[in-house]
This record gives sequence, structure tokens and C-alpha cells, in this order.
Amino acid sequence: MIGIVQSEDQPPTYAYRAEVKAIDGYADLAVIQITSTVKGDSLDPSGLNLPYVPLGNSDDVHVGDRINILGFPAIGGDTITYTSGDVSGFSAEDQLGDRAWIKTDATISGGNSGGMGTNDQGQLIGVPSIAASGANAEATDCRVIQDTNGDGVLDNKDTCIPIGGFINALRPINLAMPLIKAAQSGLAYTSPYGSSQPVVQNTPGSGSEQMGQLHWFTVDSQGNLGDEVSSYPSGTSVLVAAFNFSGFTNGETWSEAWTSGGKTVSSGSYNWDQGSQGTYGTSLSKQGDPIADGKYHLELYAGGSNSPLTSGDVVVGSGSTPSQPTTGGGVTISGTITDENSGNPISDAYVIVLKTGNNFKDWSDAGFPKDAVLTFAKTDANGQYQLPVKLNRNTPYTIVASAEGYIDSYGDNLQWSDQDPSNYTMDITLGK
Repeated sequence: MIGIVQSEDQPPTYAYRAEVKAIDGYADLAVIQITSTVKGDSLDPSGLNLPYVPLGNSDDVHVGDRINILGFPAIGGDTITYTSGDVSGFSAEDQLGDRAWIKTDATISGGNSGGMGTNDQGQLIGVPSIAASGANAEATDCRVIQDTNGDGVLDNKDTCIPIGGFINALRPINLAMPLIKAAQSGLAYTSPYGSSQPVVQNTPGSGSEQMGQLHWFTVDSQGNLGDEVSSYPSGTSVLVAAFNFSGFTNGETWSEAWTSGGKTVSSGSYNWDQGSQGTYGTSLSKQGDPIADGKYHLELYAGGSNSPLTSGDVVVGSGSTPSQPTTGGGVTISGTITDENSGNPISDAYVIVLKTGNNFKDWSDAGFPKDAVLTFAKTDANGQYQLPVKLNRNTPYTIVASAEGYIDSYGDNLQWSDQDPSNYTMDITLGK
């Protein structure tokens, strides 16, 4: 989702949806492109005429230069937050060279990651990524002194706040240039970094992480899951593996390693942001090109362990085809509602389905009349819900998620086709 800051004293307004065009899990960088309106209506990205920040050259950055940071740290609330400081130096990393990180004394807190670092000419020179002086440094001056997730307790679930003398780091923008060029040309990007084993950093977790058995699914052009399969036919462009998980902590490191024929096809490490338990998935693709026939092996890691928490194999090009979808009956909707900042589940939240022909704006303008409601469900202590009524296929509905203290989230004209599974998972995040 892409939000636009229309006023510096107001939260951004979500206006667009985007998709990943190139990603490098090792460098922790990605390029995304706007593809549709927030409601899913198609548009031409080249005709948006949005304001933009020009790219700078991070090799021209020197110690003592001024650096400006903009982003949305958790301790800054929902509005844009600006901090500034000086370039304090650079940190090396084996595969990324002497300028793997730009060090700065500018305040960067949890949530700033993926934001913007500019020079005084307004050029983008770095992407905030870690709250420490380098890849192997300890954030010794980052302390939990504020209840950032609003649960009434100061603990490791809250965002730490930098104290004086803190040094932060940004990825130099020049490391993103190969991803940008690949995205612009439409070519697939393959990371030149990493090794045959996933990069598992010792980021603390709960120590009780679990991942369930891998289940393989088809996916449509919009990224929606289709049927569960045991193999894929030749010409498949995306492999999707889903799994149940529990015992996770947002912010900890998890990793994946895809291999085929004994060779690494893809690997990467990422920050976990899916909450403590639920269902999640990962995928392997070649940016729309067919995946080569063969047997593919996936291993998933977390909690600093060198042993996979789960693994599985799937074959591409076996000659089989995905199982036929079930066309009879309706669709049962279930899922989990979580806080978009903390990742914690939200209990006593409501998921409401409006009768066909009603949209959210008209319903809210009319004072939320009950006779427009088709069905609803309330989340349990784990933030989980299941609608008691099956929704008809090929029928548009408006679905609203609401919880006390949070901004309502909704989608108009949502519908499920004959290609969708009978049990459909819809996880929702709510912001304050």
C-alpha cells in the first residue's frame, strides 16, 4: 500500500497499491512500482505525475556531510518525522565492500527502516536500515523507555529509543542501483550476494519459534492464492509455500534457502513482521518468466538456529496439472487482525460484511445502519475470527474491520471466483 503525505500534521492517505519489481534480501533493499488505485482499479503508472526525490551518488558522500532523515518511526506517531545529523563514517561488510553502511549520528528509530536519507541538495543518498553503527555492532544506547505499542507494559515488544551518542546506519543508494535498473528494464534481478546457506543473524527471538509443514499453492496474476497442489506443470512462473507459525517476535531474523539440483536458486534473510502466530507464506519467481523444470527444495530458518524449522520439496514439470477448483458452495472467510505497528493480535475487533449493493462510504454516511449488515464476527484473544456465513462466489461484498482505538479498514467490491479455495484466509492490520 502506498500512502501520500498531503499535510505534514496529518497521517498519510493510502492512495495506491504496488508490487515488488526487484528485491535483494541480503542487502535489505527492494524496488516497488505502483500498479493500481487503493481500491484495485487499474491505472497507468507513467501518467501519475507524482512528486519525487532525485537519486544522488552515495560515493560522493563524505564524513562530516549533513544528512536528513524522513520516515515514520513508531515513537513519532502516525505523521511524517524529520531528524538530521552528520555523516559519522562508513562500515564495511565482506560482500558489499568498504561502503556497506553510511554511519550517522542522526536519530533513527524502529519504523524508520525503508525511509529516506538525503543530502542538503534533496538527493536520496541512503536508506535507513539498522539502529546500530554497523552490521555487527550492538545497539547499546537504544533503550525501552516508552510504551510505544500501547499495551501498558514496558518490555521488548516496545520500540527502543536512542539515547545520546547513538550511531545509526543507512544502506548507500548506490547499492540499490542494480535493482532499479533491473526494475526499469523489466529484467529479473538476482542477488550477487549471499551463499549456499541462508544468512542467519543473531537477532533475538522468543526461543520457541515453530513452523509447520509446507503447503504448495497456485497464485493468480493479482497475487491471490488459488488451489493447493502437490506439483506444478511446466511453464509455472511462481511457486508459493504457506505454513503455520507460532512463537515468533516481530523484528527477529528469519531466512529462506531455495535449492535445485544441489545448487542455490535463491536465499535471503528478512525481519519478521507477521506477529507471534498465524499463517504466512513465501514464494519463488523469475519476474514473470517460467521457472525451469526440476525438483525444488525449500528450507526456512529462524531464532538464530542453523537447522531449518521446516522444509519441503516440490516438482515443476512433472506433467501433472493443478487440481481443479471446487466450484460449488460458498467461501468461508477467516483470519487474524493485528496492530500494524506492533504486530500484536487485536482482540474484540469486528469483521463486518455488508449486504451486496452497500459500500462503506454510504454505510458510514447513513450512520452504520444494522439492516445493511449481512454478517459479522468478533476476534478472540488471539485476534482470530471466522465469519459464520459463507459468502457467495462471484458476488461483490464490502468488508469492514473495526476495533476500538483504531481506524476502520475496509474493502469495497470484494468477491471470490470459482478459482478461489472454499476456505479463504484474510488477515487484516489496523492502524491508530
